[in-house]
Amino acid sequence: MKVLIITPGHPGPGNKSLPPALTAPYLAALISDETNDIKIIDLAVQRFSMGPQLPDLALLTTTMGQSDHIFDVANKLKSKGVSVILGGPHATLAYDFDDRIREVADCVILGAAEKALPQALRDFAAGRLLKTYRIPVNSLENIPFSRLDLLDHSKYYSVTAIFGTRNCPNRCKYCSIRHMYGNVYLKRPVDEIIEEIRFQTSRPNLKWLDTKLITFWDDNPSADLDWFNELMEKMIPLKKWWLSQMCLNIGKNKETLKLMKASGCKGIFVGLESVSMDSIRAQDKHSVNRVEDYIHLSKSILSGGINIIAATMYGFDQDTKKSLFEDTLNILGQMGVTLLQAHIVTPYPHSEYFKTLRAENRLVTTEAKYYNGYTVVHKPSNISPYDLQKGFVDIRKRFYSYNSIFKRMLQHNVSRRPDFLLWNYMYRKPNYEAIPDVDIDWWMEYLRTLNNY
Repeated sequence: MKVLIITPGHPGPGNKSLPPALTAPYLAALISDETNDIKIIDLAVQRFSMGPQLPDLALLTTTMGQSDHIFDVANKLKSKGVSVILGGPHATLAYDFDDRIREVADCVILGAAEKALPQALRDFAAGRLLKTYRIPVNSLENIPFSRLDLLDHSKYYSVTAIFGTRNCPNRCKYCSIRHMYGNVYLKRPVDEIIEEIRFQTSRPNLKWLDTKLITFWDDNPSADLDWFNELMEKMIPLKKWWLSQMCLNIGKNKETLKLMKASGCKGIFVGLESVSMDSIRAQDKHSVNRVEDYIHLSKSILSGGINIIAATMYGFDQDTKKSLFEDTLNILGQMGVTLLQAHIVTPYPHSEYFKTLRAENRLVTTEAKYYNGYTVVHKPSNISPYDLQKGFVDIRKRFYSYNSIFKRMLQHNVSRRPDFLLWNYMYRKPNYEAIPDVDIDWWMEYLRTLNNY
């Protein structure tokens, strides 16, 4: 059985990705007992090509913003007689909202794939494939190691990505993770993670950085500090570098920060979301994030030589021009964060917020490609869509201005400043410029024409 796995995306700096999305190589690992003929196409770094030999089955995953492209690819494959299994966030969360999902897919995997996908492949081989599969997963013990060997390593700055946990115990309103996986926070056995790190970094023909740098594809691995501290302790002898996502409040735990530094942590991606406590409270994140703590927690983390990639969201109903475009830059500058990953608040169709906006006639569009996290699709309460889009573009330019880079650099240890400058050089160019079929400048001009306020 020939299986083609296709994952969407847009590239990072220099048309390379850092790291690869882990979905495709992990799906390949889940089905390796069912077939040894698997190919991966990562649309973040390569174009789709039908090729002379068609697969028997194509597995595709997508978010809402990338769904137009993925459905186009799926339809091309189906026109050639290839069967299609669709999964991932959009297929799961919008199954009842987006008719295209049922139209394009011979089968849809809803939620976790560990048990559902292998069963679907066995049923496909036996000629009894069902329309949907949803099989809950309550343990990550003994999961297979991702098939990173199936990726073109030259397309990535570093290819070594693994995961140790799934889901997040926080219940932030804007987040879709818990709707994907329910209320269960799962952790892999620490020794199995260490074993996979050793395996993935010792494979033949790796670049030096592939043997040195690990990216954890986790939402919140530090949510269980006992488990996380054990992982850090056991990583110390490996002498690796690593990156991950977690909450800024990790800066309160001095012993954990010491372990993170000793185990090779180079940076963490943290969800600040907003510098307005009104916005944070409205999203039920006030138990995790407190704006009054941002600066001293950031300095605590940076003092250990750990870079901070700050994620912010723009367009909550409580936001104002001042909170978004003045206060945000001021606080980020005082924090000294290394990089900024900015996103527009995006009301996905499964969410209650989407239903509210639709009922109040506050949706600008329902066209899927604009639900990408970078283009405004709704009318917030206190700012026009045009002003929000323009301010969003401008704030990123101001954050990565030479003046801003210099001021933030001064808050980093002298020995870490070369790393800081390299990261800012690499990420000054916005990756939203590479979203298929979306022109941010054109969309901004369209929003200007709307008489909303």
